[in-house]
Amino acid sequence: MPTRRPATEEELGVLRALLSLQFGDDVAKALTSLPLLVERRRGKIRYVYAADGERLMTLRPTDFMFTISLRAGEIIRASTRPPFMRVVVRGYEDGDVRGEMVLLADAGIRPGDEVLVVNENDELLAVGKARAPGSLMARLKGQDVVRVREVRRVGQGRNSSEGA
Repeated sequence: MPTRRPATEEELGVLRALLSLQFGDDVAKALTSLPLLVERRRGKIRYVYAADGERLMTLRPTDFMFTISLRAGEIIRASTRPPFMRVVVRGYEDGDVRGEMVLLADAGIRPGDEVLVVNENDELLAVGKARAPGSLMARLKGQDVVRVREVRRVGQGRNSSEGA
């Protein structure tokens, strides 16, 4: 049975390299500067947790890309400047993001990228996977442009990188 344990320096180096490739150096530094726990499956890192045991990221073994949780999304949001990785929406409550909700999206977003769904005040609402290029999202009325994985529920506290 796999167990969670503190990440070794070698594992932190691997995580930092993979995070830098996917999200850039600022995000890699912000996430790997936290005390992290890892869980391995078949000898490879599969899950990354905060010190309190909350899952931050899952490493997909097929392409070595991370999927992020709301908490990781909040850390990324706090460590980067808009519009990086963001899809700014109005009128979002739950479910996938449709093109008509999008006010602005990072033009660098590609289909398959992890994204932060935020409101006009840059408050994190959800995290998910882009289904369309950021440059086209607002024009794709009537179509799902972000497949949402996790939504911040009403009354759910904001997580921040402090004490994570």
